[in-house]
Amino acid sequence: MTVFDPIRPRPERLPTPSFADAMLMDVARRVQLSPTKHDEAQQHFEALCSYVDRSGSPLQDKVIACYPGGSFATGTAIASSVSKDQHDVDVVMELDVPTNSDPERILNLLFEAINAEPGSRYYGRVTRNSRCVTVEYDDGVRVDLMPISRLTAAPEKAGHLFHFKQQPLESYHKPVNPWGFADHFNAQTAYDPVFAAIFESRALADGRTVAKADVDPLPDRVPLSEKAARVVALQLIKRNRDVRFRNRSKRKPPSVVLAALALEVAPVGAGLLEEVVSISRHIAQRLQERSAHNLCIDVRNPAYIPDVFTDRWPGALPDQNEYVRDLEYLVRQLVRLRTENISLTEANTILNDLFGETAAKYAINEHMERSRVAMEKGAMRFGPTGRVHAGVTAAAIATNCTPARASTNMGGEWFRD
Repeated sequence: MTVFDPIRPRPERLPTPSFADAMLMDVARRVQLSPTKHDEAQQHFEALCSYVDRSGSPLQDKVIACYPGGSFATGTAIASSVSKDQHDVDVVMELDVPTNSDPERILNLLFEAINAEPGSRYYGRVTRNSRCVTVEYDDGVRVDLMPISRLTAAPEKAGHLFHFKQQPLESYHKPVNPWGFADHFNAQTAYDPVFAAIFESRALADGRTVAKADVDPLPDRVPLSEKAARVVALQLIKRNRDVRFRNRSKRKPPSVVLAALALEVAPVGAGLLEEVVSISRHIAQRLQERSAHNLCIDVRNPAYIPDVFTDRWPGALPDQNEYVRDLEYLVRQLVRLRTENISLTEANTILNDLFGETAAKYAINEHMERSRVAMEKGAMRFGPTGRVHAGVTAAAIATNCTPARASTNMGGEWFRD
């Protein structure tokens, strides 16, 4: 159920998003996980946590707590493969083991607890990584389980993660608090009724309602239409990053780094495009400031300063500068998208380039469908390039448009700028 902010009441009239914002809203809708995939993520999450703690497991009675981490905990998860609706799930597993335990031993114990013996549920699907154990399912979905040991005399749920890598040899403990960051992030990105109204006006343009089935069953998640503009903007930035790094054999900027830097930006209003541009420019500026001093950026968990988010990226200045160029390109293309006379063909090219073919095609098709419905209802006008503007208010039509005689037998009037 939606809880409305009594201080910022929901607008009585639903505003109409700009063409560019509408396109980005549909891209954002397409990169969300489907309700089915959300349900599957919940099932995987619960099943793995129980399995590690089962009778006979090397970690039996050692699991203190199990909760979502990363993007699932902050409501910013997106499909890692949009066309296949694949996703990755991060799970934090608190274990009752000494904080100074040998990292290799802990990771091996978790691997053995899940992989178990031949013929068991997950056997052959499990990989031990440097900080987590990954389970991959037949459909490509991956669940990363990161073991930590809780620290005493530290903020709630802060702990040590266990890092071990064979080549080159690395073995150490790292202070982390993923739960603390998720709690901090969610508190800073509360539901915004103004943005929700704009988002819903896009869904309502052809008479449909926002699908409440989009509710994520994992904890601390909300329907897409009730996310803050900052959260949706961050999802789009992450999607663009994934597209840019699709053919690069290198580590990409971690989502948690982008999320932490996004919190530093003052809100710019309810416009989605402006939110994406504002966050992107800020991240690029922060990176450039460090590069100017030949330094890599240092981003830390605001809920637990010893937790360094940038300990593995950027590895060197070229990595940092490369992502600056990516962000600058994203901003330039978005500025083009909001040009009043941009054609649908140009818009499709931009969206395809920035967010991938599947998301771009979905956004364009949604626009065309709304245009068709608006034409049938007689609520349509044209821009200077012939682009259809649907869903405008009567007041806007009266102020900005000149009626044109209808040229079809569908009734009503068409309007031109």
